[in-house]
Amino acid sequence: MTGLERAYRWLLYAYPAWYRRERGDEMLDTLLGAAPHGRTWLSLRDSAALILGGLRVRAGQNRRLTTAANLRLAVLFGVALWLSETIASDLGFAALRWLHAVPAGRSGYLVLSGLAILAAAGAAWLAPRPVVVVVALAAAAVCAYSSQSPWWLLGEPAMLVALALLARGKERMPRSWLWLFGIVIVGQILTFLIEFGPGSPSYLTSQLLNNLPLMLVAAVVLWAVVDARPAIAVGICVALGRAIPFATGWYNTSFGQEFFLPLAWGTLLALVMVLRLRRQAVL
Repeated sequence: MTGLERAYRWLLYAYPAWYRRERGDEMLDTLLGAAPHGRTWLSLRDSAALILGGLRVRAGQNRRLTTAANLRLAVLFGVALWLSETIASDLGFAALRWLHAVPAGRSGYLVLSGLAILAAAGAAWLAPRPVVVVVALAAAAVCAYSSQSPWWLLGEPAMLVALALLARGKERMPRSWLWLFGIVIVGQILTFLIEFGPGSPSYLTSQLLNNLPLMLVAAVVLWAVVDARPAIAVGICVALGRAIPFATGWYNTSFGQEFFLPLAWGTLLALVMVLRLRRQAVL
């Protein structure tokens, strides 16, 4: 394999996997055949054309769905992202208790709750729809059983029931969204372990973890060029993260910008990206 062929193969990853399977070899042969004899490097024009072509194909994938179907998937992903924070919180605090970094408590329940919610969220991507409903409702029962708040219906149980209902639709969430779901969980668990665990975190590590949410928001906003649905999901997740505590009385107006600013920009992000989604979908 020549260096030019290897470079072309790398750039073809800009296209979806199904497109590469169907047309990848044909495109590679065309590109190599059109390259001047003896060339061993990629031209900037060819590189830009391949990347832009891949983005156009990826942007067209969700145009096969209606706006309503795409919006359902975006809301479903937003609920999954909201639940990912609970998963990370439960598993992170359980790990801290095992490390004796925080007072001892019900570590076993935290692990059970975290894994049950993780199973329900993962099933929304990977399992048959009846399995999703059963696992999500079972996880909701686990969360509701231990809840000591009269507002538990606005917390994890309600979100798990919403997950079960939204996952019953025909279309499934793309597996390409799993990376964001996983990063939220891993990043928050690492934040718990580094900030509250034994030892003192380095300045660079603390800054990286503290700025991870902003980097993820920036990533999904850029991603909206291809697919606006993840950005809608992030906006919904952020808004829910403030609206639910406000409704249950956990926050009050003394929180000021720390409360209202994320609620405002999360809602605004979701609304703006819904307009973008309408342009990317069929009527």
